[in-house]
Amino acid sequence: MTAPSDDRHAFRDVGPVQSLRTPSFEFAEVTRHADLAEHDRRLDELARRAHTAPVADRLLELSAVAPDTLQEMSLVIGDDGEDLLEDGRANAHAGEYGTALELLTEYLRGRPGHQEARYLRAFCMYRLDGQDRVEALRILRPLRDEPMEDGLREQVRELRRELRRLLTPLEVGAYARTARSDPRSALERAEAFLELAPEEGSLSCLVALGQARGGALDQALETATRGAAEADVDREQVSALARRLLLPYLRPAAAQAVAAFKARNPRLARAELTRMESRWRRSAVIEDFDAYLALCVTGWTGASPPAPRLPDDRADDVYSLIAESDGQSAAALMQAGLAEAAEQVLARVLPLVPGFRWLNFLYAACLLRLGRDPERAAACAEIAERDATIAQAGELLAAIRGWQEATVINPAVDEYVAAMKSVSGGASSDSLARLRTRLTVLRQGLPTLRAAALSEQGRQVVGELEKAIGQRLSEVEGAMVVADLYAGYDAAMAPVQGGLTDIAAADRLARSLDDLATRIKDKRRAAGKGTGQDQLGNLAELVSARLAELDRVRTGLLVSDLVKRFNDLAQPPGQPGFSDLPPAVAGFLQSQRPDPYTLRTRLSGIRDEARGLRRNHRKTLAARETELLDELIATISKVLG
Repeated sequence: MTAPSDDRHAFRDVGPVQSLRTPSFEFAEVTRHADLAEHDRRLDELARRAHTAPVADRLLELSAVAPDTLQEMSLVIGDDGEDLLEDGRANAHAGEYGTALELLTEYLRGRPGHQEARYLRAFCMYRLDGQDRVEALRILRPLRDEPMEDGLREQVRELRRELRRLLTPLEVGAYARTARSDPRSALERAEAFLELAPEEGSLSCLVALGQARGGALDQALETATRGAAEADVDREQVSALARRLLLPYLRPAAAQAVAAFKARNPRLARAELTRMESRWRRSAVIEDFDAYLALCVTGWTGASPPAPRLPDDRADDVYSLIAESDGQSAAALMQAGLAEAAEQVLARVLPLVPGFRWLNFLYAACLLRLGRDPERAAACAEIAERDATIAQAGELLAAIRGWQEATVINPAVDEYVAAMKSVSGGASSDSLARLRTRLTVLRQGLPTLRAAALSEQGRQVVGELEKAIGQRLSEVEGAMVVADLYAGYDAAMAPVQGGLTDIAAADRLARSLDDLATRIKDKRRAAGKGTGQDQLGNLAELVSARLAELDRVRTGLLVSDLVKRFNDLAQPPGQPGFSDLPPAVAGFLQSQRPDPYTLRTRLSGIRDEARGLRRNHRKTLAARETELLDELIATISKVLG
């Protein structure tokens, strides 16, 4: 009797779990300040501001100067031309700005320096709209610096402020339209307008950056320095730019002091600063550096010096004075593909300037490229992101966040894929147990993966992995039940691998298979529609087939047993094999033969069993077995008469 079984489980497809893809990052930034990227960023910012700022709707907000105010601002000039000035005032008050402009223009031919008349002329041009507003600002420009009465000074200041508000966005827009196609002409126009409106700090920044981009670093420094002194709008921005533009001049002058600081000798560094030329020594950056060195003299106790007690932008300038050249060297190494060498440069200098945002940016990019220390890289990128001038800082931080996720999530995904690949050819009981252990460990680590998932993509990958693990574990549990039942089937069939030779063995196998069929039925009922129903159904069919086969084999054994019992009774002493025995043995066997009455009784019993077998096992009897039974019944009946 054969006993084929297959307890290997093939897993159904539940969809692949993909690894988390790390965002790509290409390092591009070498220089930081006063370069093309900074100029274009500032230009885009000002262009957006100019595009969204309301202009036309606010033209009427500045009301005309009241007559009594005009009288108070009037200067005593005698009779000559007094009527022109009076008429000009009256028409300006009445809103007759064209007439007033003609009268005031005529009056100023004789008295070109008259401050009130110049102001009134500019005011009329402002009210008349059009290109004359630029001329009005030009008229008011000298008045900005001339001594005058407080009332008139305030009026001049207010009118200039309004004209700047109206005209600056237009000039920025004109610059933006032509700066890339004709940078020289665009810059010349912006420079000319800045002469009329030096209070516009953002415009000073833009012009200085444009000059620096064109290589005129001295002119750019002069523009930014002047803007820092004269701006009343965005002064902080232009002051910061002036300091940065001065840094290339300060670095060689402060080289000895910086070298002493890098040697962790702030006292010597301060002494070196006293030897600098006074024109550099009086600069804001050097003064801040000196104050920082004084702090380091008493406060530097660890590997890194204390943080400067300065605003962020000024602290960044001090850091730049110290380590900008190191950063440029590291950036050049990175762009040359020498990230390992760049990391060594940065690792050596960064502890001296831990708050230097640009150097943190470079170090974070370097660690990302080397695939090293994601936590440190993220911390550095977070510092770098605080500097708005580092255009790639946000992109870098996003890439590192993705890298951090991947270093935690992808090994779990890889382990899941490897675990499932280990049973790709089918799973035995032992391999299912190992798979369950691996999947259980993965499920226990899911809270850590969820905490590490910082992006939407990361959360999606963890969710897919969690779902797949749950489905697989459920399937494994069902498969292990099936495997256990298959093992029971194999255990029952193992003793009969060579075939059944007696009825007792057949009865034992029948009892084992009946018990297994009951267990299969119970498991199928408990599993409902869950995992393993197909395998349980297959095993149930296999057991049923074996029971049916066993029934046929058992019937055949019964037939053979009846035939053998008959032959043992019916064989006379003279049959071959009997007479050849030694006389003593033949005599003994002859003495063991039953008496005639007992012989008839036994033959009758064999015939009755044969008839019952013929009657009750009609469906399981083979044709040859049926023929044997019929012959046996007929022979015994003939013997018994």
